[in-house]
Amino acid sequence: MHRNRRGFTLYETLVVLLIVASLTVLVGFQAVAQRRATAEQAFWPAWQQLWTVGRQVAVARKETVGIFVDRKTGEVTLTQGQAHHIFRRLMPPPGLRWVDGRTGWGITPQGHADAFTMEWYSTTHHVWWYQTFQLGGALIYVEATKTRRPQRVAAS
Repeated sequence: MHRNRRGFTLYETLVVLLIVASLTVLVGFQAVAQRRATAEQAFWPAWQQLWTVGRQVAVARKETVGIFVDRKTGEVTLTQGQAHHIFRRLMPPPGLRWVDGRTGWGITPQGHADAFTMEWYSTTHHVWWYQTFQLGGALIYVEATKTRRPQRVAAS
């Protein structure tokens, strides 16, 4: 005796739902990773612009501009004046973590700053990013490496 079936069995329905759910999750994770990668790529030019604005303000107002990094969030702020009035902020993207190190420095009224390197870690790309400020802050190099550089010990 052959029964005439119409529609899906419960098993077939569950298999189709499982496949659709798996594909949705996979596409969702890839979309999030792509957004993080794009945000990380956009961060470096934004940092360069923030630094340039800081130098321009220091020279134009003939005063030192403070640059500070929040230890917990990695947010970078530019301040001016004795009251350290914040006039610019830059928040790093979610996949980029600032590595503990120097949290503050200044840009002189001549537009100069000490040479130093900032260290960041990307949980998106699993690379170490190094921002090196040279020539009084006039040049900034950004470099990514798969392995972390050895920690430098300050000269006594």
